[in-house]
Order: sequence, then structure tokens, then C-alpha cells
Amino acid sequence: MSARMKTTLRGLALAAAILVIVMTLQVFDGQEEGANQQERLYFPSGNFLAESTLGFREAAADYLWFRFIQYYGDYSMGNNDLRYFDLLIDGITKLDPQFEEAYYFASLVCWSSFGDTERSIDMLKRGILANPDKAKLPFQIGFIYYVIEHDYIRAGHWFDMASRCSDATDKEPRFAAFARYKGGDARVSLALWKNLYQSTDSPQMKELAVKMIDKINNKIEFQKRYGKDFIGPIPEI
Repeated sequence: MSARMKTTLRGLALAAAILVIVMTLQVFDGQEEGANQQERLYFPSGNFLAESTLGFREAAADYLWFRFIQYYGDYSMGNNDLRYFDLLIDGITKLDPQFEEAYYFASLVCWSSFGDTERSIDMLKRGILANPDKAKLPFQIGFIYYVIEHDYIRAGHWFDMASRCSDATDKEPRFAAFARYKGGDARVSLALWKNLYQSTDSPQMKELAVKMIDKINNKIEFQKRYGKDFIGPIPEI
């Protein structure tokens, strides 16, 4: 097959895929309540989109993302029920696995609109597999465990993972140290604060680290003297 013929066929496949997307997404714009659930069968799978848009995946993902934002906006106004949420996110992330913002926003929708934190965390984990050196996604998992689940040890684990990414700032190790401390793991928290003190260039962050190191050392010394189960006013050390 000639190069020209291959290019023509690929162009036709792309045009067909985009036509399917456009025709399907038109359903979102005027969907009536109680619409047939089988409508979802006409939306192409993420795998099909990825295969049929070779060379144009990012552009197709951007277009689909733009329509998803519109779709979610309509949902927030009570005009649809997010029945196509999974199909849209699957299409976007299969077209562009490095589209970090798609995983992040989809995660927010999962726990804020569906009330499903487990699904939210799974969405972020999918994003981490495709973006293993990005701090934003593991940090968000830590945030969910910290704020919603109140599981401070797991939160500390994910904050610490985020702190090891190449784009991490002082924020990630700071949250890791706080979470470990709040979870009762004073010695790990102490080590994290000491590491942050050594690695940060911020005078304010160094000052905070010194305060926390002193506080945790005092707590550890108190526990050595009086035991972890001591009840009563904490004596001066």
C-alpha cells in the first residue's frame, strides 16, 4: 500500500471517528429526561478512539475535554444526570493518558457529585500509572485520606510519595510530616521535618520545621517519662 493511500485511509478513519464523537455528543445538548439508556451504546470506546485518531489524539482529547466541561456544567444546572461521565473520561484518558487535569477533575466529581471516595481514589491511581512523576495526583489522594477519610497514616504515605516527584515543592513533605504527626507516628514525622529542614531554601519553612522538630522532640521525651497513656496536664519538660 502506498504512503499516500495510507495517509488517505488514516484521514478517513479520523474523520469518521470525529463524526461519531460529534453526533454522539449532540445527544448531550438536548437530552430529555428519561432518555433511552441504550444511547450510550453509540458512543465509541476509548480504545476505538485511540486507535482511530493516531497522530491526532491530543487534539481529539482536547475537543472531548471541552465538551465534557460543558456537559458537567449542564449537570450542575440540573440538565442531565452524568450518565455519560465514565465514557467521556475513558475516551479522554485513552486519547491522552498524560492529561493530568482530566484524572484530577474526574476524581473531584466522583467524591463531590457521586459521594464515592473509593472511586475517586481509583481514578487518581489510574492517572498516577500514566504520570508516575507528577506530584498533583498522589497529593490529592493524600488530601482525600486526610480530610474526608481521616486516615492520617495513609494520607502521610501518599503525601510522602508526592514529595518524591520531580515537580514537588515544600508543600508535599510539609503535609506528609503533619499527617504522620496527626496519625500518632511522631518519630516518622520528626524524620520528615528534619529532611524538610535540610532540603528547603525557604527561611519561613526552616523556621516552621525547627518549631515542629522541637515540639515533636518534647512529645517523644514526655512519652518516655510518663508513658503514652498518661492522663492529666502535661508537665513542663
